[in-house]
Amino acid sequence: MTATKTATVYSLPYKPLLLTASHSVVTDNQMGPSQRGEVLLARYDGDLAVHGDSDAVHHYNGIIWQPVSDKALSREMAAIFIESRIPYSMPAMKNAVDTMKLSLPIMGTTARNLIGFSNGVFDTREGLFREHRQEDWLLIASDVEFIQAEEGESLDTHSPAFWKWLNWSTAGNARKTDRVLAALYMVMANRYDWQLFLEITGAGGSGKSVLAEICTMLAGKANTVSASMKALEEPRERALIVGYSLIIMPDMSRYAGDGAGIKAITGGDKVAIDPKHKPPYSTRIPAVILAVNNNAMSFSDRSGGISRRRVIFNFSQVVPENERDPMLSEKIEAELPVIIRHLLTRFADQGEAKRLLFEQQKSEEALAIKREGDSLVDFCGYLMASVQCDGLFIGNASIIPFSPRKYLYHAYLAYMQSNGLSKPISLNRFATDMPGSMAEYGKEYIRKKSTKGNMRSNIRLADDADEWLPAATGGTE
Repeated sequence: MTATKTATVYSLPYKPLLLTASHSVVTDNQMGPSQRGEVLLARYDGDLAVHGDSDAVHHYNGIIWQPVSDKALSREMAAIFIESRIPYSMPAMKNAVDTMKLSLPIMGTTARNLIGFSNGVFDTREGLFREHRQEDWLLIASDVEFIQAEEGESLDTHSPAFWKWLNWSTAGNARKTDRVLAALYMVMANRYDWQLFLEITGAGGSGKSVLAEICTMLAGKANTVSASMKALEEPRERALIVGYSLIIMPDMSRYAGDGAGIKAITGGDKVAIDPKHKPPYSTRIPAVILAVNNNAMSFSDRSGGISRRRVIFNFSQVVPENERDPMLSEKIEAELPVIIRHLLTRFADQGEAKRLLFEQQKSEEALAIKREGDSLVDFCGYLMASVQCDGLFIGNASIIPFSPRKYLYHAYLAYMQSNGLSKPISLNRFATDMPGSMAEYGKEYIRKKSTKGNMRSNIRLADDADEWLPAATGGTE
């Protein structure tokens, strides 16, 4: 074969790769890695790009940029040679992939105002639906086809199954209904950049799992992964959640820890990823996190890092056994286009959805759940704060006599003893954690040295502290 003939065979942008039986005399060794890379790129119509952090190749399939593993690329390269009946070697296939990646453009960032569907994108900034474009750099899209709303369309008339579930789960509370819809919008629009995560608590049969299924429908089943807190905290486990837009932690057993992983991911920090058989790297994980459990998670970090990210919903009403509909999820799935259109219309101002979630964070419902899971937060519910340090002295565990009505730390120890809680935090930890725990009530915790050198706080005991003080101090009612 002449040089001219060889050049013609490997020129671009021809496909499928110009290697035919008539060129079977060309051997693997006669092709340079860059030539093989060009042949492979042409196989994908040139629609490949590489992720800047993970170095993973992505292929534009007309809707999204879909990850393609190096192994899959090597197999595709081998398939080209097999089809053309040309000898090849495994190292040559790997070198072709690595060389091709050097020539690929770095992927751009998905604009936050775009929501992908199977038949196009909805631009929330413009309020318009349009066709897909490569330069949108979409990584995820719903499986649902976007269709314009019917005249007079509403949730109660056009999605009765969803509406019935929503009313039951929120106990008919209109404000909570709006907040649940805001959470669904956050999932659908993949607003991981709001730096929030959702936690759904409640007894079995209260509708928690249905919410998780609806979120999966909105995000797309292919974009949803089931994980545990361990997967958020360990580099090797995190490799399993890369590339998904919704991370669901279902039916969690009681969690107690500092939540470092969930805090880093929701905070938009780069986290370490250690995939098997590949070099480790760091990247951001652009996913919304949804935790579903019977009992609230307990976080030892009371600095505010978790509290300002955590949005708790409690589903308190259990559906009677004889009223449960085994086909509810299927019925809601059929209503999904109506739900999506309602969410897009209801939250044309995306900031309203975010404000509603912040409102839920500060709700009495969320605070009650936090009190159940955190003894210090519950203790602070029995305290009042003033603007100056004229309240209880701080004290320490060794002061005798034990005086919970004089010393704040003694009051805390009395609360723990009265409630049968055997592991009080140390005085130093108490000083560190009190500001964040009082902040859950919108109150400021301050302290300063008095004229006699003792530390004094701005905290007094509320009247309802008598519920546990007499029992703890040996007093009588």
